[in-house]
Amino acid sequence: MALVGNLKDLKVPNLVQLNCMERNTAKLTIEHSGKYGFIYFHNGQVAHAEYDPDMGEKAFNRLLFLNEGDFKVESGVKPPVVSIKTHWNNLLLEGLHNVDTVQASNEKPEQRVVNMLMNVKGVQNAAVISREGEVIASTFDVKDESPLVAFSYLEVKKLTDVILMDEPEFISLQKQKIKTLMTKYNNDIAYMELDSKIQFETIIQFVRKALS
Repeated sequence: MALVGNLKDLKVPNLVQLNCMERNTAKLTIEHSGKYGFIYFHNGQVAHAEYDPDMGEKAFNRLLFLNEGDFKVESGVKPPVVSIKTHWNNLLLEGLHNVDTVQASNEKPEQRVVNMLMNVKGVQNAAVISREGEVIASTFDVKDESPLVAFSYLEVKKLTDVILMDEPEFISLQKQKIKTLMTKYNNDIAYMELDSKIQFETIIQFVRKALS
């Protein structure tokens, strides 16, 4: 029988410690804002982790940041690959140190918003950009594109003013094979690059929640 619950009651580090100390082979599934992450255990070691778009230790460390969401632990499920070879105790200590470091430095509001957006299923990169094109916070190198993002956003706003329409809440543009999404965040622009297969209507509510 699978163990199910909510991260408000049992945190990710506790789930990792529990499965490793009991030397389990199992799959931990975490759902947060419509996005799924996975941690696989093999004989009490963390063997693999996935959290779109990352795998391995980077995905594992991102999952440690989650404080909300539902989880399920399925016993006997073997990892599809081995992407983590660090002993679980060292892995967990290093991951928690990273969490403490980020929270202590912490994180201007724009960076928190960017991190929240990255937890939305289908969001592959996120940034907050000023209307002058300055990158305020980002998960990727967007400096070369930020002036164009700001220009595009302001041009759409000008167009809606001219035709006496309300300013759109979301603006979607196609960049080669990448879908992009822009929306107002305070006086700045929240910019996201999306999985090409994602449907906008399936993520809008989660993006609103991340920005609220």
